[in-house]
Amino acid sequence: MSFLVLALVALILRFSPWRHGFALDVPGWWVARMADASGLRPVWQALLLLFLPLMGAALLLWLVRGELYGLPTLVAHVLLFMLAVGRDDPLGVMAQPFEQAWQRDDQEAAYHIARRDLGLDTEGPEQLLQAVDARIALATFRDYVVPIFWYLLLGPLAALGYRLLEIHARREGHAAQPATERMKHALEWLPARLFALSLALVGDFERTLGVLRSCLLRWEEGADRVVAGCLQAALGTEQHTPEVVRILQPVRTLLTRSLLVWAVCIAFISLLG
Repeated sequence: MSFLVLALVALILRFSPWRHGFALDVPGWWVARMADASGLRPVWQALLLLFLPLMGAALLLWLVRGELYGLPTLVAHVLLFMLAVGRDDPLGVMAQPFEQAWQRDDQEAAYHIARRDLGLDTEGPEQLLQAVDARIALATFRDYVVPIFWYLLLGPLAALGYRLLEIHARREGHAAQPATERMKHALEWLPARLFALSLALVGDFERTLGVLRSCLLRWEEGADRVVAGCLQAALGTEQHTPEVVRILQPVRTLLTRSLLVWAVCIAFISLLG
């Protein structure tokens, strides 16, 4: 059923108005409410509040289990995984204003857009383009790859739990933020290496594998550095060449091919299972 759930979610994201997920960002709303309510509480209490929605999700899965030949369970898995998907749309409209400004040769506007929309502040056009590429790759990794990995391994509750952690880890200043950051790092450690391997398979294999070897077993090496480094290596000579009509086309093409590798592997594992 896992492959069917992922295929349905992919179709919904591709062909429905919910390309960014549901209209209401339920995990984001819950994290904001929880952070306001648990600001002065001990860390363990804040974490309990953070993961409280998982209890409701588990109850829902238990109630629909075995009903109507599994159809309600399928629908529940799709709904929960849709909540676990990020809202950046990295393969679609994310960074589109930046790309449009860059293509009309308005680099000053592109810098301001990158700072405003993507939180980037770099010097030099080449460094800025690499930073935007890395930001899109990281959004793809965190919005799609990590939820897919944990859904396949532990089910929809794990995918939704990661999304709650990922959102809370961005709330600097909250007492529980260091704890959620460490937990997020742990959940991203293995998927980051697997994602880098998929980038190697569809990009410059030797260069990407060399970068991956240098950080493969280093626990302290976070997903940001692993994904960004392997992405630049995988792009190789394709990145930002004069023949490219759209400046972000190479990175989006590479990431799409990488996700196709994941889809083929998941389909193959489903057939074996």
